[in-house]
Amino acid sequence: MSKTPLAALLVLLAFATGVHADVLTHKDGRTIEGTITSERDGKIKIKTEFGEFEFLRADITAIERGKTRWQEFEEREKTCKTGEDFFQLGEWAAAKKMTKETKRCMLKAIELDPQHAGARQFFGHVLYKGEWMTPEERDKRQKADETADMLARGFVLFQGRWVTVEEKGHLEKNEVLVDGVWIPFEDAQRKKGLELCDGQWLPRPEAIARNNAAVVEKLTGFPFQKLVTDDALLCGPQSIEELARIGESMKRGRAWFDLKFLSKPGLELFGNRLAEFYMFDGNDAYTGTCAHFGGLTTTVPEGWAEAVKKTHGFMWWDPYPLSSARRWNRPIEDLSGHDLHHFGHLLLNRLGYDGKLLPPWFDEGIAAVLEYESHGRNAVFCRGNKSPAPVGPSTGGTPPRKGDTKVKNAPTNTVFIGFDDRALRGGNWKQALAANIADVPAFDRLASLQFDELQGADIAASMGIVQWLDSRGEGSLRKFLDVLRKRAPPSPTRVIPTSLERELVYDEAFKAASGMKWREADRAWREWVARK
Repeated sequence: MSKTPLAALLVLLAFATGVHADVLTHKDGRTIEGTITSERDGKIKIKTEFGEFEFLRADITAIERGKTRWQEFEEREKTCKTGEDFFQLGEWAAAKKMTKETKRCMLKAIELDPQHAGARQFFGHVLYKGEWMTPEERDKRQKADETADMLARGFVLFQGRWVTVEEKGHLEKNEVLVDGVWIPFEDAQRKKGLELCDGQWLPRPEAIARNNAAVVEKLTGFPFQKLVTDDALLCGPQSIEELARIGESMKRGRAWFDLKFLSKPGLELFGNRLAEFYMFDGNDAYTGTCAHFGGLTTTVPEGWAEAVKKTHGFMWWDPYPLSSARRWNRPIEDLSGHDLHHFGHLLLNRLGYDGKLLPPWFDEGIAAVLEYESHGRNAVFCRGNKSPAPVGPSTGGTPPRKGDTKVKNAPTNTVFIGFDDRALRGGNWKQALAANIADVPAFDRLASLQFDELQGADIAASMGIVQWLDSRGEGSLRKFLDVLRKRAPPSPTRVIPTSLERELVYDEAFKAASGMKWREADRAWREWVARK
């Protein structure tokens, strides 16, 4: 018997299954297929495609005699005459895994019948205009035929596509067809609401804001991290992740504002511009941009740029919303609160803006409540600051202007409640206000204050009045604002100058929002706060 190891033999013989040939059945259950070449001396030899093997006849329990696939192939081949015959034989050989024989049969089929589809497809050929060819040949022919056809029809090739001679002339001048008219590509992009920014065509609000930010970066020499939100471009020293958190807080603040003031979401409120928020870590970069920002608006007075250099920050909303703030020895997270507070001012002052200014208490109350609703605390306020530095409003509310100083007949009662400002920063302003509500002076005193006269207790009272007004029903804050807009004094005055005039205006405003005149409303909001 062959000395081939039994395990190796099992592997080899396993490949011989399924072939018509002599088949030996071994007493251990194995089958060996091939051609028997010798049976003598108690032994039997069988030739397989893997070699010749010898077994003891006594170990073979059965012998089945037949033809090998090679023998059967030779017999079948002798009968083939047509292309179809050889194709069928090739199919049979393929099923028997006879690769070389299969290919030979298919070639013979094509030789006898050049149009035989089955044999052609075996080699991957495709039919194009009655001819069999490779896909590569077909693609080349198609391209050549298309070129000839388009040229015959009067078209020319321009940047990989077929156009008329007239179109080519316009395209070479970088023109595009819009509504049947050829116009410069740049004009077409702008018709789509796009603008060019650093080589890219972006939505116009984003492109304008990013181009503006690039000017500021060049002016300071310091690049910003930048993030575009639904309402604003945020530029600052923070990480993108932190800017994204500011953006999410702004989103909550905007949702609150739109709900309470019945304003439409989107950029229409901002004149279809993104608000621009600039945050500076260093003082020089902040102060070095004040004059630049002042030159972008006509609504600030002479000396404004120098005045805001002494503040933590500033904002203006005409011709579009803009905020600038610096860290100035504060925790960097205060810059986030600064943005949210200014965001409230910008939203309120853009709504129904007619060139006139809103009363400081209401303006500040809305901004403070929006910041609180956005992230649960209040980091900064536009108010008077009695410490030596910084000089001016601590968040940079627009500094007092000529004609916007003390008012006539202002109440002489300037007693401030014992209010702990830390309650504002910690988000506990409601509790602190309720605890001191009996000491809050009459509303007319609050209504007479300029921005630089507001103290923490005044701001808490303003926030309380804003929330009470909101509790009076849907749209109550908008009704209150609409009256203030209609009855506002000429700019730059913010505060209605006499007690009598203030009483008439606020009677109308409180009546529209709550059904009460201001004296009754002054009692009602205090009772409401005390119950909270």
